[in-house]
Amino acid sequence: MRILILGLDGAGKTTILYRLQVGEVVTTIPTIGFNVEQVQYKNLKFQVWDLGGQTKLQEAILVVLANKQDMAGCMTVAEVHQALGLEALKNRTFQIFKTSATKGEGLDQAMDWLANALQNRK
Repeated sequence: MRILILGLDGAGKTTILYRLQVGEVVTTIPTIGFNVEQVQYKNLKFQVWDLGGQTKLQEAILVVLANKQDMAGCMTVAEVHQALGLEALKNRTFQIFKTSATKGEGLDQAMDWLANALQNRK
């Protein structure tokens, strides 16, 4: 399975990647280009691509990690949903999760949902 992590600069993409891979927060620097890592989650192996953008993601399952939920003034799930215009997605499987990569919150729930969605799609 392959996972693509997209997001704004400083959104926590690389922190999420390494939290999933090694189970702890790793000091990161801004990503130049991309990172590709293998992540084992329960009985599934994922190849995770951490990059700044992609033009074509047809028929992909979308997991939105509303990261930095531990910070004051962060957007709610409803605000993220509206800001990303997700109501326009009619034929796309997606879910939004509140996460804090530095605290490890919400990542297990997001990965469980993704694993189930991928297995149900077969």
